[in-house]
Amino acid sequence: MPMIKSSTKETLTKLLLTYYDALKTGELQMLSALMTKESYIITLDVLGFKRAFKEPDFKKLLKQIGDDDVSLQEVQSILSADLAKQAKEHEITLLAFDFKGDDRITVRYTEDGHPKKVYFSSASGEWKIDYKAGRQKI
Repeated sequence: MPMIKSSTKETLTKLLLTYYDALKTGELQMLSALMTKESYIITLDVLGFKRAFKEPDFKKLLKQIGDDDVSLQEVQSILSADLAKQAKEHEITLLAFDFKGDDRITVRYTEDGHPKKVYFSSASGEWKIDYKAGRQKI
C-alpha cells in the first residue's frame, strides 16, 4: 500500500481541527469551505435536526437549503448562532490515516474518547471532507 506523504497528513490534520473549531464557534462559512457541497448540506441537516423537529417553519427551510440560497443563508444564520452559544469543546486524538486511492483518504481518530472517522477527497489538489469518499468506487 502506498505511503501517505507527511505534508498530506499535516494538511488533513489541520482540516480536521479547523472543522471542529468552526463547529465550536459557529463559523459555518469556514465549515462550508472545508467540505464538498453535498457533505456540507448533509452536515447542516444533521445540525438542524433537533430544531427542525421542534419548529415546523425551520423544518421547511431546512428542506430547501439544497435548492434555495435564501433558505440556506437563513439556516446558516440560525445554526451558527446555536453552535456559538453551545461552544462545545472536543478532545481530538488522531489514530491513523488510511489510503483509499490517490484522491481519497480516511482519517481515523477519537472525539472525546469515541472512535470516529472522516473521509477526505482531493479534487484539483485541494483536500475536502467528503462523506461519499468512504464508499467503494465502481
